[in-house]
Amino acid sequence: MERDYQLDCLLTMPRHELEEFSLRVIGRMVPEDIMQELFTFDHEEVDNEERMQAARFDALLRMTAIALGEVNDAFAESEQAQQNIERMTRLLLWHFYAISFNLEEAITLEQHCAQVEMILKQAPKDAFGWIKVLTDLLHSYAELNDKRKG
Repeated sequence: MERDYQLDCLLTMPRHELEEFSLRVIGRMVPEDIMQELFTFDHEEVDNEERMQAARFDALLRMTAIALGEVNDAFAESEQAQQNIERMTRLLLWHFYAISFNLEEAITLEQHCAQVEMILKQAPKDAFGWIKVLTDLLHSYAELNDKRKG
């Protein structure tokens, strides 16, 4: 059985392997010219630390949305297409959680995986849909973190 990137897999798989594979998948899903465009910032976007951080977060969110939007097409013709689409979606959402936004400090992996399984029930098919889902996910993580602290 191939790795499913659900909670048990994420807890037992070496982190460096998860990082390397998720970066390779993102590299495959997001063309280099798009990546270049996403991470090229205007002067006013980088003139102070707060703006730079906001521009970087926006680029990471868009990169993830683009990658997630490409998963369906990339795996549609594969054997066990739906299973592969869900596996890669879980992996990319783990990357979003752990690497891009370092959300492990805000919520637990268990909470993240529960959110992912809910998202998979009605996953968007394109990058625009994923932008909304990822933005909503960040808001829900902020609320979970506030409840945990409060």
